[in-house]
Amino acid sequence: MSLRQPSDLALFRLAATLVAVTFVLIVWGGHVNTTQSGMAFPDWPTSNAAPMVTYAPSEWLWQSDRFWEHGHRLLATVVGALTVLVLIGVYRRTPAASRPSKQLGFALALIVTSIIVTVVTAIFGIQTMPGVFMESFMLALASYIAFTVYRAIRSSGDERLLWLSFAAFGGVCLQGMFGGYTVLNNLPDWTSTTHGMLAQCFFMTVLGIAMLLSPWWKTLATVKEGSPRVRRIAMLTWSAIVVQFLLGALTRHTDAWGVSTTWPQWSDAGFLPESSLLQYTTVVVHFIHRTWAYGVALIIAGFWWIVRSERHSQSGVLALATSLLALVFVQIALGAGIIWTARGELVTTSHVAVGVAMVALSTAAMITSVRLSASRRLHLSVPASMHSKGGIGVKA
Repeated sequence: MSLRQPSDLALFRLAATLVAVTFVLIVWGGHVNTTQSGMAFPDWPTSNAAPMVTYAPSEWLWQSDRFWEHGHRLLATVVGALTVLVLIGVYRRTPAASRPSKQLGFALALIVTSIIVTVVTAIFGIQTMPGVFMESFMLALASYIAFTVYRAIRSSGDERLLWLSFAAFGGVCLQGMFGGYTVLNNLPDWTSTTHGMLAQCFFMTVLGIAMLLSPWWKTLATVKEGSPRVRRIAMLTWSAIVVQFLLGALTRHTDAWGVSTTWPQWSDAGFLPESSLLQYTTVVVHFIHRTWAYGVALIIAGFWWIVRSERHSQSGVLALATSLLALVFVQIALGAGIIWTARGELVTTSHVAVGVAMVALSTAAMITSVRLSASRRLHLSVPASMHSKGGIGVKA
């Protein structure tokens, strides 16, 4: 089936909408942390002991902490609904021969049943769940996601797209449960940080789905700019940015940002923290996060230089690398602004937003470079006579 057919274009637009709403959700979640609104409601899946989905607007619209936290929950519900719609659409467009076995259908039935139980508790305002229900459910979901991601890596074409959609479905379920688990346990640092990183994993998954569905994706098979060197530096850049986002999440959720109140130096004594301060985890986390930012900037600059030297303009990788190079300087400036403004709301949330944008750009660049590398290998391995007859194509 051609990706240019209306049904596939509609599915691509739906997936792109999911990517955009997920971006907003992650930034909104960052603002929840910025405003310290995470415990506006100590209960979950209810909100202030009321059913979440029917909670009276008069109870939360005009109270800042409740607005940010409840709005985050409602927006997460929208993301969940969009994810289900994308999964249904991808499943319907996938040939029967490429669909998974009945065993996976059984596993999905169990997951859906568990979700229904959770939703019912939200609708009727039930605040208690059986012991270790959430922990067991989250472990099962994590195993399910690992399995579907593994199958996506091992597959190609329509089958890969379907497995990624299954992974996204499991990811949004796990993320929702982890958010509730975090609230019910009074926002421990490790659960809050994990919640943030799971959001990034889900975001990268749905971004990959949207790219695979885009009409532009097939045109990459005809671009012969693929280079192993570009692929390697793109993967290094993506890895460096994801690590930096993790360090940033730790810095936010442990309140480590405030252990240094000057920039670019650490303190009036110099650029390095005193050795006696290194016994404190918050000092170490903040210092590594701040230092690694310069490392990320250098890696991005190297990425841009290599892509530019190899003229990867047709594929869009150069545009992605250039955007990353511009954003990394904005991000460092915003990081300094957090210190100078004592964690001002606007600058802190903007720092989160730019970080998410950098994750998205680096993910897109990495996926594109892998695609180009695969296309290049295929072009090099197929006789020239087949190229002239148009007898090649890449499934990915």
